[in-house]
Amino acid sequence: MSESNGHRQLSADDILAAEDLDITEVQVAEWKGAIHLRVLPADEGLVLNEKMHELPNEKASEAMFMLLAACMVNADGSPIFRSPDQARMTLGKRSSKVLLRIQKQALEHQGWLEEAAKKNVSGGAAPVASPTG
Repeated sequence: MSESNGHRQLSADDILAAEDLDITEVQVAEWKGAIHLRVLPADEGLVLNEKMHELPNEKASEAMFMLLAACMVNADGSPIFRSPDQARMTLGKRSSKVLLRIQKQALEHQGWLEEAAKKNVSGGAAPVASPTG
């Protein structure tokens, strides 16, 4: 660590020691309880985003289940679902209104909605921000 322009300069070790992959509790009144959403590590989030963008139009709804399978975790951070298919089998029976709200919260938690809004203004590519891409 060193000082640069009055700001603490971080080393690679400082960055690796930082806890920035938080887990947030989200109340789901319709389910009479709470779920937890995690922030994805950058490498995992980039791969997920790429896979969601590669979906053909007829499979665009799979993006929501891919995102929720990756982000929904137990309070200790362990995954709730083993795969997007398991998420689809379980969540596919639930209200689309609730799932779309949770999807939006998951996207916000990743910072992807803000990024999509910025990219849409400039015309560049952005992370998937809806179940239909």
